[in-house]
Amino acid sequence: MTPQEFVIKVTLLYNSNSGIFSTKINAEELIPVGLDNLHKALFIFYVLQLDYAMKSQILYRGANRLYREKENFFTPDYLSIQTEDQLSKIIKEYLHPRYINEAVKRYIQNTYTLIHQYDGNPLNLFDNTESCMEVLGRLKSFRGFGPKIGNFFVRTMINTFNYQYNDIDLMLPPVDVHDVRIAYLMGFTDTDQMTQKNINNVKNIWSKACIDTSNSWLIFDKALWLLGSEGKPKTYEEVLKLLD
Repeated sequence: MTPQEFVIKVTLLYNSNSGIFSTKINAEELIPVGLDNLHKALFIFYVLQLDYAMKSQILYRGANRLYREKENFFTPDYLSIQTEDQLSKIIKEYLHPRYINEAVKRYIQNTYTLIHQYDGNPLNLFDNTESCMEVLGRLKSFRGFGPKIGNFFVRTMINTFNYQYNDIDLMLPPVDVHDVRIAYLMGFTDTDQMTQKNINNVKNIWSKACIDTSNSWLIFDKALWLLGSEGKPKTYEEVLKLLD
């Protein structure tokens, strides 16, 4: 199976809600119901920046519980008046990040930047531009919004708010350990090591395969994460079984 054939197969199964793809639990599907656009964007902004070095299911389950109990938590007005100790206590209790000090720093610094550069509204990051690459450039002002979290954030915002960009294929998909492992299991790479060289290689493999087959990486990326995180394949045969 080539990367192109793999992309076609995975995307088709995802779109038909088959097998492992019958339950959608990507970030886009885990936003609390009933939010207006501003508060959807704020929830995405604050939760996604902590979606690293931990199980996503734990983060989003805790974030939804935190929203139910303190619905104003994920707002710059609330976060900007909290002390480091107050933030640390709440984040530990609900969100359980592996690196609590980094999480607190991100919330403090990114809240300041969001308020002073974008009037406290993540939607303003997407205003006055027709280029997703320009949006990515704007994200460099925020702590922790690098190639993985930054691209993941843009993907989630595009899928949630239906932004349209002609240069979307110039933006490479965010890649995590699941994406790298599946590429290796399928024989598309020689290693599953999370080196920068291998990560970049995997990004380009998935990007090219999506472009070649006219499949949106915005959808394929969601499907690939489900395949890896929920299916947990450890061999080539296990991947194929999940796609059967």
